[in-house]
Amino acid sequence: MSESTSSTTRRTAWGRTRFGSRRLPALAVATPIGLVMAVAEALLFARFVGGPLPAPLLATIFSACVLVPNVLLVWALIIDRTTLSGALERPEESVESQWYDEAARGAFHDTIAITGLALTFLAITGTHIDGVPALTGVLILAFLSTSIRYTVARSRGRA
Repeated sequence: MSESTSSTTRRTAWGRTRFGSRRLPALAVATPIGLVMAVAEALLFARFVGGPLPAPLLATIFSACVLVPNVLLVWALIIDRTTLSGALERPEESVESQWYDEAARGAFHDTIAITGLALTFLAITGTHIDGVPALTGVLILAFLSTSIRYTVARSRGRA
């Protein structure tokens, strides 16, 4: 965060958003936008999906259900991270991020090597596997390799 930002902007729990030269509370901007989105979604739902309840009641219930997720989505899109109290200045430079990057790089190489060996084995033996189980296996392999490598990096405590 630059000196000008830290001296002119107070950090708050819910943060602020910038519109031109003005800074407004992010939640005060996100709430009406989320409300409009919820009402529009509810009207579309009541119109095209319908249900056993009358359309106005169904739209009211639906909009109540999607209001909070919509407000939080808008908030996440408009928030200025530098105005959030407790937010890291550069989260991409955290030690956890470095552990994950190291684990993902290693897992990528593991996945390529093991998939190549499996493909060689299948080609030599003439065995055929359906696509879904094969891709599921590749996905599980990548997930396990990343998880194990991340855990090892974390236990070593190295960045």
